[in-house]
Order: sequence, then structure tokens, then C-alpha cells
Amino acid sequence: MRVAVATISHETNTFTDRPTTLADFETATGEALLDSFAAKRSLDGIVDRLREADVEVVPTVGAANIPSGTVTADAFEWMRSELADRLDADLDGVCLDLHGSMYVDGEPDPEGAILETVREAVGDDVPVTAALDMHATITEGLVERVDGVAGYRTAPHTDVVETGERAADLLVADLRGELDLALAWESMPMILAGERSETEAEPMRTLIERLREADERPGVADANYFLGFPWADSPHAGCHALVTGDASARETVTETAVDLATSFWERRREFDFTTEAHSPTEALTVAAGEDARPVAVAETGDIPGAGGSQDAVDFLERLLDRDDLDRPIAAIYADPDSYDTCVAAGAGATVELELGQFVDREGGLELRGTVERVESYERAAVAHLATDSADVFVADCKTNLHRDPDFFADFGLDLAERGTVVLKSGYLSPAWKEVAARRLFALTAGDTNQRVEETPYEHVPRPIYPADPAATFESNARWSA
Repeated sequence: MRVAVATISHETNTFTDRPTTLADFETATGEALLDSFAAKRSLDGIVDRLREADVEVVPTVGAANIPSGTVTADAFEWMRSELADRLDADLDGVCLDLHGSMYVDGEPDPEGAILETVREAVGDDVPVTAALDMHATITEGLVERVDGVAGYRTAPHTDVVETGERAADLLVADLRGELDLALAWESMPMILAGERSETEAEPMRTLIERLREADERPGVADANYFLGFPWADSPHAGCHALVTGDASARETVTETAVDLATSFWERRREFDFTTEAHSPTEALTVAAGEDARPVAVAETGDIPGAGGSQDAVDFLERLLDRDDLDRPIAAIYADPDSYDTCVAAGAGATVELELGQFVDREGGLELRGTVERVESYERAAVAHLATDSADVFVADCKTNLHRDPDFFADFGLDLAERGTVVLKSGYLSPAWKEVAARRLFALTAGDTNQRVEETPYEHVPRPIYPADPAATFESNARWSA
């Protein structure tokens, strides 16, 4: 059997002002795809499972990037064209590693368009499955063209590879005649940020357990919640319950989707920050009053992992105005001009920067300090700047390097000696949860403002909760076989 695989993954923030071009993506085609992408992806699980099943893997195209602004039309056209060129009518199946919340200039349903490209190449009878991020935005165009779906069940996402394995398992089961894949899905008028739905806490902990229980129902193969992405002004916005099952069990699979959606909706008012959350000023005051070290403060309005610009300096200005934080660390600001200034000056030199920009896009923050060290990584380079009162990290591009606390050891910093570490982050990585003596959210303004009810949506269907507290849910389960 021959199965084509691909990675086309992007989580698009439509509120940031910088477009995402093809040059921003890490790309690969053909055999090179199987050795690409340093971080573990669902593709790894897909390929491993297919090979275990003695399936010939046909690599096609890969394109992935850190969440960012709207993808340009020509970048997306390259992805579709490369995919189409590597698919053929002799394939027995297709298994895709997608995100599910891409937004393209002129194309509000990119994943549906990707699946359309697949169907044009392989026809309607070849089974197609996909691994999706928990924050995928489910559309009719996607569901009508895919046979089975598996989604992440953890946030922060620690089951990415395992999700790929599940997507491949669905495909192999269909190819072996053990399942005739079909989907039931139910949508809910609700927008939900990941920072209010971490799976280690209620209500998501119990809701995820309900997915595992649903998997055990006769005829059900893989049950999922997809929460959408709140910083995309999409006409498809909303939360969804989507269940993959056997076509012969339509009633059970559909009832399962309805039950899961109803349970989710009934608990909508329970979704809240699972990390201690404060206003920007209060977050710093709480950090200053904590004796244990370090206190990790996530600057939630400018999350690079959710498409924020990563160069907002409003919170940094507040940080530098204080003298009670015991030489804090602030990381990482994406500003290629400031980074270049640091590199040109060299280690030991004093530099004066106009760092980043304020949330209102007016100018940057004047900053003076000594360049301590510069380090280059696979997809980013970072300069360490020591000011009179803080250590500030500046990168040549957007990066999530600071999600790993060990990053700071590269610059000779001992986190246990620091009172406060401010991170451009939303929910903190599992590694930070082990290191931090206390974790705080600073609810700052920016491209990833956590107060989604304040977000100026123009295309999101209304009414929708919590922007419209009186929004109601009425079952409208759909079936695709």
C-alpha cells in the first residue's frame, strides 16, 4: 500500500500587522520532508505508524512556521501546487499533519482548500485522515473532504506525535477494512483562548476524559474537541465536537458528538485562567512580594506562540520603572534592527536601542545597555543585553526559544538567583512549570489580548459566547460519510 504524507501547518493571527510570506516558513519537498522540522511534529507519529504497518510512505510537501500574521496568497499557492504535483491516482491513502487554523489572504478556509487539492488528485474513494491541533478551526470544507481526524488532547501540547499516530491508525484501519471511516460534528457558538482551557485543570481535565470514554463506545474510533483560535477573525470561528467513527454506526457516532458538545457548552462559564492572572501592574507587584525564586510572569498580550508580534514594549517599560524586582530577566523581543545593532557593536560594547514598538504601534522604547553575549540557533539568533536594572534578550526574528528554561543557561544565567523572569508567553511550557516557584499571567494588551470579549471581530458569526453572554446553543449535528 502507498500512502502520501504532508505537513502544512500554520496558526494565523489576523490581528497582527505583518503578513507571513513563504520565506517565513520552513519548507521541504519530497524525501527531504522526512528529515525536516527539528521539533517533533504529528508527521513523525504518522510516518512511524505507517512504516510499522508496512505501508510505503510517499512524502510530498512540508511547510510550517511559528504562529504569525495572515499568510500571503502566493505562499499558499506554492503549498497547494507542490502538494498537487506530488499526489497521484495510484495512492491508497493520504495522511496529513495540519494545524487547522490557517488564514490566507483571499482564502478564509485554507485547510478546506488543501483537502480540495487532495481530492482532485486522488478522487473521492481514497481514504484521507488528518492530525489537527486542539485549536483548529473546523469548517465544512474540511469535514466534507476528510474521512477521519485526530486532535491534540493536551494544552500545553505534549501529545503532538501521539496525535499523528492516532491519525495514521485511523487510516490503516480503513485500508485494512476494519473501519469504514465517517465523521459527525457539532459546533458551538463559543470562542475560547487556550490560556482558559489548559487540560491539567477543570473543566478541560474532565472533558478530555470524556473523550477517552467516548472512544470506547461501539462504532466510535476517535473523539475530539476543537476549540478554534480566538485571534483569527474568521467566519468559521467557534468550538466543535468532532467524532470519527464507522459509517455503520451513524446514530451512535452522531449522538456522541452531540453529547460531547452539550457537556462542553454546559460548563462554558467554568473556563477561566488556570494560572494566577493579574493586571500588568499587579502582576509585577505580586512578583516583587514573592520570596521563592524564580517567579515566571507570562506577558499574555504578546504571545509569539499565538501569533503576537513579539515586539510590544509596554510591559517592559513598566518592568524597568520598578526597583523592587531584583534584576529581572525579560525575554524575548523580536527586533531585527536592534539585534543587528548589538551584533555590530560586539560583546562588551554599550548600545542605545529603540527597541520594538508600543501596542499602539507608535515608536519603540529607548534602551541603553551592554551587549553581554550573542548566540545563534537553528532558526533564530539572540543577543543578551544587560541594562542597569535588568537583563533583556533581543532576537533577529520571532522565536519560542525561551519556552525552554535551559535557554538561559546558554548565557550564563542561573534562574534560581533571579526573582522575576518575564516571558513573551501564554500558558507556560511543562518545563517552566517545573522550574518556576510561582507562575503568573500579566494580562497585557496586544495582538493576543486575553479579553476576547473586547476583540474587534468583523467576520466572526454572532452571537458568540463570551462576547455575547446571552448566546445559546442548539444542536445541529452534521454527518459526513
